[in-house]
Amino acid sequence: MNRPALSPQTIGAFVIALIGIGLVFLIVDQTPLLIEPSPDLDWPLGLLGGGAGLWSAYRITRLPLVANRKFGRIALLIMLPLWLGFGLAALGERAGEAMSFRNGAVQEEVTVTVLQKSTRTGRRSGRVFYDVELANPFDGSEVSLRTDEAAFRRIRPRRECATLLIERAADGAARLVRPLRWQVPCPHVEQPD
Repeated sequence: MNRPALSPQTIGAFVIALIGIGLVFLIVDQTPLLIEPSPDLDWPLGLLGGGAGLWSAYRITRLPLVANRKFGRIALLIMLPLWLGFGLAALGERAGEAMSFRNGAVQEEVTVTVLQKSTRTGRRSGRVFYDVELANPFDGSEVSLRTDEAAFRRIRPRRECATLLIERAADGAARLVRPLRWQVPCPHVEQPD
C-alpha cells in the first residue's frame, strides 16, 4: 500500500510544532528581569508565535490520522498557538537580556519590601515549594522568588525587607541575581519596640 508523501509544508508544520514544545521550557526564568531592555518585543513575538502555531496546527490537523480525532484537533488548535506565542515571547526576552548584559553589568544591592509568601505543592512530586513575593524596586510590581523552608519560616511579610543583589546593564535593563539577606529592617515601616 502506497503512503502519500509528506509535503514540505507539512514537514515545516511539524518542525514548528516541535520548536513550540521546546520553547515552553523557556517560559520560567530563574533570574527575572526587573527592567526589561528596550525595545519590548513581547506582543509582536507573541502574536507571531501564535500565528505560526495556528498555521502549524491547521496543517497537522488536515492529515488523515488526525482529521478523524475531534479532541486531538481541538487540542492542537488551542495548545500549539499558546505554546508558540508564549514561548517565542520568552525567547525574545532571553535574547534581549543576553544582548543587554553581553558587555558586563554593574552589580549593586537594593532593599525591597517583602509583600507576601505562599506555598504550593507539586502535583506529581508532592514536593512543597516556598515562594516569596517582593516589590520590584523600580516600578512597584511584584517579583516572585523561590526560597528554602528555613528562610520562608523566618520571613514576615509587610514588616520586613530583603536585600537583593541585582545587575544593571548599560542600556538600563536590570535583573535579579540572588537574595543576599532576609529580615532586613524596612526604612518605611515602624519597628516594634
